[in-house]
Amino acid sequence: MTASDKDLARILRYAKSHCEDRCPADRDPEVCLALVQLCRALSVEPPVCVEETNGLTKSYFVAKIKEIERRKGKPIKEILKDFDSGIRNFEENVDKMEAEFALKAIKAIDERAAERSGQCK
Repeated sequence: MTASDKDLARILRYAKSHCEDRCPADRDPEVCLALVQLCRALSVEPPVCVEETNGLTKSYFVAKIKEIERRKGKPIKEILKDFDSGIRNFEENVDKMEAEFALKAIKAIDERAAERSGQCK
């Protein structure tokens, strides 16, 4: 079975709308990266988060982690461990979601780069 680019673009637009409706609660960096890559390949406008995150770049996510570490005065692993004890307010909840996603995004970006260069995980 083969799908036309037109059908793939339709499915992408549908997936993008689902993504934008469910984000940030259900976001998955692997899916986000794949969705953006396919949008670019098929000339479909990517989700708005792409612009907000400088194209879902590793540098953006590294900077996001450093910003949270600077504000909290601790390494990110310690911050996340503190959050495991309980979230006290909305800002902490946002920081937790952002930090966890940033770490997963960095890992996903690195894994994709390794796959492209022929290295194993």
